[in-house]
Amino acid sequence: MIDSEDNAQKILDVLYEYNPWWKSSEFHIPKYRTKWFDSLASAMDDPNIEIVYGPRQVGKTVLMKQVVKHLIEHEHVSPHNIMYISMDHTSINMICTEPVKDIIDVYSSFVKPSGSEKAYIFLDEIQTIANWSNYLKQFHDLQSPLKFTVSGSSSTEIEKGSSESLIGRSRLRLMLQWKFADYVNYSLFKEEHPSRLCDIADSATVINALIERDSGAMFDALLVYRNALLKNGISLDKYIPDYIVKGGYPALLDADLETSRDVLMERFGLTIHKDIMRMFSVRNIKGLENLVLRCAMQSGQMTDYHGFSKSIGIKYDTFMVYLGYLTDVFMISESRFYSKADSTFKKGKKLYLRDHPTRNVLVGLLNRRLFEFGEEIGKTVETIVADHASRLVYRLEGRMQGYYWRGKKEVDVVIKLGPIPIPIEVKYQEHPDDIGGVKEFMNEFDTGIGIVVTKNTLRLDGDILFVPLPLFLAVC
Repeated sequence: MIDSEDNAQKILDVLYEYNPWWKSSEFHIPKYRTKWFDSLASAMDDPNIEIVYGPRQVGKTVLMKQVVKHLIEHEHVSPHNIMYISMDHTSINMICTEPVKDIIDVYSSFVKPSGSEKAYIFLDEIQTIANWSNYLKQFHDLQSPLKFTVSGSSSTEIEKGSSESLIGRSRLRLMLQWKFADYVNYSLFKEEHPSRLCDIADSATVINALIERDSGAMFDALLVYRNALLKNGISLDKYIPDYIVKGGYPALLDADLETSRDVLMERFGLTIHKDIMRMFSVRNIKGLENLVLRCAMQSGQMTDYHGFSKSIGIKYDTFMVYLGYLTDVFMISESRFYSKADSTFKKGKKLYLRDHPTRNVLVGLLNRRLFEFGEEIGKTVETIVADHASRLVYRLEGRMQGYYWRGKKEVDVVIKLGPIPIPIEVKYQEHPDDIGGVKEFMNEFDTGIGIVVTKNTLRLDGDILFVPLPLFLAVC
């Protein structure tokens, strides 16, 4: 309950600050629409609660405002029937007793047209509000004529809320930094190319051959895919250097390297000092920062957690807790040893700084000098490949678990599509060699197919497929 008329007016002032369309139908938002737009816009007639979650600055807020603009301009919804607010506004907890309920009450009393039925409510950074899912459940169960779309930056808080209070009432959409294909599509849009990659070339045939573990069919499908792009004047090679350096954050796409460096460091600081500090009790902030920095330096390397924690000056138990925090905010990912018996606890693990441009900036190589250091470019490329591979599995099977393997030789990445694992080795070189790990793994697990991600080699050698990095990333 709002405890005073003064607070009600303050809430209303904040709402008008966030909703310029209540005063004028003109408001500016980027025109480029990602693949998430159609999915979210088409769900506005569904009574379920839409939840978009992922790390900072991947475009969640822009996506929500694009849907707002679509509702006003194409669905002819009255602007006053649409409300947006970021729940991490500094004054929310000071002027609201029950933030979700109070904001909806003020909006319904002072803004929403009387007699109107449906209204569209967009709540950004919802995880900052305690018990947010219970409030949304109440509105949903009362069959309130409110369509809720919410976003969040904490996987634990969002997934917990959706799987407990909102089970059967909500739909989750995981939104991460743009993959290479997303980056190319945006570049084509800027170049005023009439099509996207998916309109020109068929990646589904490539992936189906991978699922069937048919290396010959996959090789043929990759040739068809590459040739279709070339016929339309698209060379993936020209886009790969910038993506390796700056990644797929929308705010960096048109920024120079100095601006990109500032944006990434600000994002890193906000994630550590605002998001994690607000959600968790962190006593040793320096230790947390050192964990991220050390992970950036050795991204994709075998890691002994006891030795790692000792090297950065924190206790093992504290290290494990901090690792959980960093995973929760999408900063770090873990790769486990692949085993038929699933006895991964006996083996070491690999840690990746999931966000490869932040890795580059933390090691001082957010520039083209990165390509002069073979070991460093190798770590960044493996980080990218591991991320794209795990996201391919997530798209096909709804889980995002990465593996590696080590026998006499190592395999950088292992994915499971169905019951049989697939080895993926990263050799970002002109002439890739030393693929003994892939051969050993294929013999050990009878996989029928192995993949070597290269710099520019596309060939089939028995059941081992050599695929150039841009082509591999584009079809994932």
